[in-house]
Amino acid sequence: MEVKQKAYEVLWSRKGKETRIHKGLRRDVTARLVGGGERLLDVGCGDGTFAVLVKDKYRKVYGVDISAEAVERAKGRGIEAVQVNLNSETLPFEADYFDTVTCLDVIEHVFDPRILIREIYRVLRPAGEGFISTPNIRFLRFLQSIILTGRFPKTSGDSTLYDGGHIHFFTFKDVELLLQEAGLRVLAKRGLTSEKARKQFKWRLLRAVLGQTFEREFMCVEALVQFQKPAGGVEVR
Repeated sequence: MEVKQKAYEVLWSRKGKETRIHKGLRRDVTARLVGGGERLLDVGCGDGTFAVLVKDKYRKVYGVDISAEAVERAKGRGIEAVQVNLNSETLPFEADYFDTVTCLDVIEHVFDPRILIREIYRVLRPAGEGFISTPNIRFLRFLQSIILTGRFPKTSGDSTLYDGGHIHFFTFKDVELLLQEAGLRVLAKRGLTSEKARKQFKWRLLRAVLGQTFEREFMCVEALVQFQKPAGGVEVR
């Protein structure tokens, strides 16, 4: 077992049995946005928490994860889960197989994000949609950490691995360019933060004064990008 895979086994062995759903953040928002269909694949499914949220929208929900412990937990929730190391293995599915592919806070963990996105393109059917999320490194508090303290921000609350195992950091534009490079069409970009934060007067005032683009790019802790594989198919560059 390679070092990275072993580290995630340790992480999952220490995690509690329930993963919290935070209103306004990636699992909650994406679960409301997915449209339904025959098959959904959740890349980096963990214990199946997100997959369970969308199970009723699809005939079958699949998941892949690097951790055997996480995969077993997902299977226990009725998810068709498979252990896959995204750094060294391809997705074990045929081309054009899924109506929807989700990849929530995974891209920052893999060695080469381009390979991951090309695999998502391959298994997504023409006209199928996908969702990818990652911490937004342009979030003002992250920038503040660099400018005022001289320290790189913590983009994960998980202390088991250094910065939760994050090895890359992205802006909305980074994700958009990676998707376009793979032949995928960007449909929407959404900045995510907790519902509690959005209700604060200060938040609503800044949004009203500075606009939606500023809100998305600088006021939101997570970046969520919705994309589509063109109906006619586009050759991956």
